[in-house]
Amino acid sequence: MWSNTGPARVQREINTAMHMRSVNGEPVDRGFKLWLIDESWSNLCAEIEGPPGSPYEGGVFVVKILVPETYPVVPPKVEFRTRIWHPNVSPESGAIGLNILGKAWSPDMSLRTILMAVRNIIAIPDMATPFDDDVTRQYSQRHELFVRTAKHWTHRYANGPNCIPEFDAKIQTLMDLGMYESLARSTLSKKDWHVDRVCHNFSSLKRASSEERA
Repeated sequence: MWSNTGPARVQREINTAMHMRSVNGEPVDRGFKLWLIDESWSNLCAEIEGPPGSPYEGGVFVVKILVPETYPVVPPKVEFRTRIWHPNVSPESGAIGLNILGKAWSPDMSLRTILMAVRNIIAIPDMATPFDDDVTRQYSQRHELFVRTAKHWTHRYANGPNCIPEFDAKIQTLMDLGMYESLARSTLSKKDWHVDRVCHNFSSLKRASSEERA
């Protein structure tokens, strides 16, 4: 069971994060919203706005926060519910590679600290703690393609403004072969959008599977 201070601290941190004001009394532009799920102090949800000037600008990303009974001694578990193409986030599970959620955590930190850190890392990836090898490789070696891919994912999953018809057409090519849309997008992104190569591999797998069933 939670200690008496657990829910009280979470409530205080939510109130602080959502009602911060500047020195002159104006509301602070936080870039995120935070609320409880089912009135549970251990189950929270946040919406984080894509930082200006980043490939994620204009998108809104949902993040789930699970607060343990041992908080703040132990940090919350945080993961993206909105899919995102980013070096520090798993494009499949939404798990985040963020140092303050691990060894760098301190009980002096707060939910606001976490959300600000997540928004900062969206804007400026931390290449010291990469999570996904394919995204990291693309970010480092083919950065222009990475930016376009990130914008495409933001448009598809986070209501971002940047539609890229070229990528949509390649995804449709794989869907016409029988691949699910989300798998087509993930596979093409990891293969730098080489649709012919992906089509060949997928057709070979389908043929081998058919031969096994026969």
